[in-house]
Amino acid sequence: MKIIVFDLFSASPCKDIKFHGGGEYIKTIYYELIKKIICEKLNVEVHVYYNADEYIDDWIIESYEQNFIRAYAVKDESSIVNELFKLDTNDQVTFFSGMIYLYGKDKVTFPDKVRTIGTCHGLRTLEKPYDKYSYKYVSVAKSMKEFLRATFFRGYLFRKYLDKYRNALQNFDVIITVSNHSATAVRTFLPEVAKDIDIRVFYTPMKISSNITQFGDQNYIMMISADRWLKNAFRGVSAIDSLYSKGYLKDINTKVYGNYPEKLRSKLRNIDKFDFYGYVEADILEDAYANCSIFFYPTLNEGFGLPPLEAMKYGKTCIVSGICSLPEVYADSVYYCNPYDIMEMENRLLRASEQRIDLDVIKRQINDINNKQMDDLRGVCSLIIGE
Repeated sequence: MKIIVFDLFSASPCKDIKFHGGGEYIKTIYYELIKKIICEKLNVEVHVYYNADEYIDDWIIESYEQNFIRAYAVKDESSIVNELFKLDTNDQVTFFSGMIYLYGKDKVTFPDKVRTIGTCHGLRTLEKPYDKYSYKYVSVAKSMKEFLRATFFRGYLFRKYLDKYRNALQNFDVIITVSNHSATAVRTFLPEVAKDIDIRVFYTPMKISSNITQFGDQNYIMMISADRWLKNAFRGVSAIDSLYSKGYLKDINTKVYGNYPEKLRSKLRNIDKFDFYGYVEADILEDAYANCSIFFYPTLNEGFGLPPLEAMKYGKTCIVSGICSLPEVYADSVYYCNPYDIMEMENRLLRASEQRIDLDVIKRQINDINNKQMDDLRGVCSLIIGE
């Protein structure tokens, strides 16, 4: 009998964000794993640990009705580790977490006979620990904290995050990374750890999403995650506002999702051209991807960078940062920009509004990436099962 211990606790909402990239990744792996076990009638027992105090998708709760799944509510990740010690290790036990960072806070010890597999989505806080504009996204009271992070405590924070990643990585026998960029980052920042770990690259799968029956071009620019400085909305929105002031993009509005700070909205010269939204349900966001004309993603760091694919599957022209994993994933199917240069962003936005990327180029790249994502998703499931 094979036993798979699956960490669904990490798929819970993150702070006030109901749906987040890491959580959607975990749920997609879980969905495909359960489907594989059912379709192939495998002799596998799955132990699922989840947070009953947070939102859980209905389909996940319904999955617990399968007779090979045992579901347990726990309070935190350490509770999952404690439960592992109670299992009969005469069975082949594999533990999987799609978010290794939560196992790097303290020194964690897994049972010796348990095979541990975890996903490292990137080393974001090492590659991009601060930004000079991060203070703009927070209240005045918190802005001083951001200033201190970016100046006096840079060295301290770097060492702190380095230790956290080291602890997390050392807890797993196999590390999955979601891009070649992320795998190389692990070897670059933590060479002494990387040499002793089995590192595999499997691209982030497309998330489970709603089906949109109708989509088109409603002539708006779309941006997301606007309250997170790492996603660089301030520079992006500033570039769009500047183009409006110069008389460009007259027939194109902008929809910004993710609680763009009110204090930044008040400074816009062309506020009537913008529509701002909070964090919305998945089907509403999917509809926005399906009907935008340009998707603008000036992010400052990515381990993979899934959101542009969400727009490209509908044939949309995307403008993305030319950094980290993004050129690896998107090749020549998007416009690239320097995420620190507002004038260059204006250039790419104006170019995209006047000349959309050829649909055949977009389709070719999306098909290539989707095929790899599907192959890699199957590969992850086979790895977890131990085939």
